[in-house]
Amino acid sequence: MPQAECVGVLMPEAWMTEALIAKTKKYNHLSREDLAEVLNVTEYKVRELRREINREVIGPTIAVFDLETTDLKADFGRLLCGSVLSYPSMEMQSFRIDDYNGGSIAKDGPLAVAIRDCIERHHISVGYYSKGFDVSFLNTRLMIAGERKMESMLHIDPIWFYRGWRGLNFRSSKMKVVAKVLGLEETKQDVPDEVWINARHGDKGSLDTLVDRCESDCRITMDILCHALDNRLMKSVQTYP
Repeated sequence: MPQAECVGVLMPEAWMTEALIAKTKKYNHLSREDLAEVLNVTEYKVRELRREINREVIGPTIAVFDLETTDLKADFGRLLCGSVLSYPSMEMQSFRIDDYNGGSIAKDGPLAVAIRDCIERHHISVGYYSKGFDVSFLNTRLMIAGERKMESMLHIDPIWFYRGWRGLNFRSSKMKVVAKVLGLEETKQDVPDEVWINARHGDKGSLDTLVDRCESDCRITMDILCHALDNRLMKSVQTYP
């Protein structure tokens, strides 16, 4: 993705003085809690200061993420896995239920926290139909687990660039259709019902398949976002949720 497309939307906030940024760099080895005390700011502002330092070094970082769940309704469904593709490093990180709580699907709170924290380390989050599903699902699971929801951050949901009245007029804005029309090398993976059923019971092979699908969806989302940027379909970037 052309980095110039993103740089212009990020500017240091007024409270981020040069002195404060310099002091953050000096004591950046401290934990977030300890650094907040040294700087006399909130832990939230420590996170924002560290983001600004990273932006100075490597430019804005983007988290392209996707979730796989047992159901579309978050009060009933559970998280099975989530993947985050980081730009510009292109590092993929995946989190799965069998790595938490002994694989107990009943308690997906620690998995939700791990996914949330990974996304929040970036400047911008991106997800396909994330405003309609992923963000609200993740926030609901966090709430039920007694954890804080995702903090608002710059967010892009590419699906809206391919929904007729908002962008290009494809027969469908589903990821599989958009990827096919755009001629992307990678297309959305179909998963048999048996895999979903077995994954709910902690089957490692089935979870491996879902992680592969999750990571594939992140790569497809990145490619679709690049197409949208190359064709000037994105008009602005706003915070969400």
